[in-house]
Amino acid sequence: MDKMMNVLENTLVPVASKIGSNKYLKAISGGFVAIMSASIVGSLFTMLGNLPIAAYTNWLAETGLNAILALPSQATIDLIAIYASFFMAYTLAKEFGVDGAGAGLASIVSFMLITGRTEGAYATAFLGAKGLFSAMFVALVGARIYIYVVQHGWVIKLPDSVPPNVANSFSALIPTAIVVLFFLVIAGLMTLTSYGTLHNAIFTIIQSSLMGFVGNNIWAFIFFQFMCNFLWFFGLHGGNITGSITNPIYTPLALENFALYEAGQAPKYIISGSLSRCFCSGGVGSMFSLAILMTFFSKSTQFKTLGRLSLPTTFFFINEPLIFGIPVVLNPLFFIPLIFLTPFLALLTYFVMSIGLVPIPIGAQIPWTTPPVLYGILQGSWKISVWEIVCNLIAMAVYFPFFRVADNKAYEEEMGTTNA
Repeated sequence: MDKMMNVLENTLVPVASKIGSNKYLKAISGGFVAIMSASIVGSLFTMLGNLPIAAYTNWLAETGLNAILALPSQATIDLIAIYASFFMAYTLAKEFGVDGAGAGLASIVSFMLITGRTEGAYATAFLGAKGLFSAMFVALVGARIYIYVVQHGWVIKLPDSVPPNVANSFSALIPTAIVVLFFLVIAGLMTLTSYGTLHNAIFTIIQSSLMGFVGNNIWAFIFFQFMCNFLWFFGLHGGNITGSITNPIYTPLALENFALYEAGQAPKYIISGSLSRCFCSGGVGSMFSLAILMTFFSKSTQFKTLGRLSLPTTFFFINEPLIFGIPVVLNPLFFIPLIFLTPFLALLTYFVMSIGLVPIPIGAQIPWTTPPVLYGILQGSWKISVWEIVCNLIAMAVYFPFFRVADNKAYEEEMGTTNA
């Protein structure tokens, strides 16, 4: 085991660290985090307007309140690509030490430019989840051009006596103009192709292909689950590293499910950004189950105390007390459950949803601290909540032998019966 850990630590971990520190991937990840609050607010109001109570929904329809409750979703989720284009560009510019607001504004202008107007109105098809890949492209390319121009000093510099807000507006003028001109040329060239717009080209060539292959591929989903856990074993934030790759794929699928739910239809994508929380409770490795074992079944004072401290935090998906307190990081004893438990649960969950035993989550954008059982209800069904409980019981069974060995060792140390 030690030899294997040394090989992995010396080969794969440096690669993962490099990926995790990549400015462009950090910009994508940071952009998705920044727009999370807007998507959550939109989802909550949509669920409020679509509770599965016939008398309630009929009353909303009769009073016209259903149309009012739909407005937050229309202003958030239906326009999510616009917000993403700003915050991804903003984050990338800040990574390079450049004015983020200026880059973000240039990105939004360019995004709306490639969207274009039809009969006096902007085409709305690509302003939501369908346009997220276009938003990423515009944000990263546009921000990089903006950064290049600023770093080479191609800006209007005003005297120091000019107020900073006025000076910043003028200094952003030339970089913004160059970015907009670049995408204006791109938009013009796209009209000469069969795609017509950059949106159509990106969606057809990249986004739909990735969503079709990775989005419908349980083995790809399991691979990312495995890699996330593997990176966490070495103390790297696996969620941030893998999320920068998977969020652009799985988030649009969840939003498409939610759009179907808003339209009164059943969601169709099992694999989406909402799936992992249906089987994983307590953060990476589904450690809420481990916290339960430590709290109620520990013999050692060390494990029982740590269990009591971590039980409420893991209930809300904060498991750092266990990851670094046991520790699970670089602990060969917990390598197997940490790495393989959630991929196994993912496969089980995919199976029960594919046969219709458990419904597919509706794709609501819910705060990441939402505890188990409540999460399932908010995702559209008490059956998902029951499945969360079943998965926690399975996780407890998997963790138990490894927990028992670690607890016995700690107990012997406390009793002074070890040879150390």
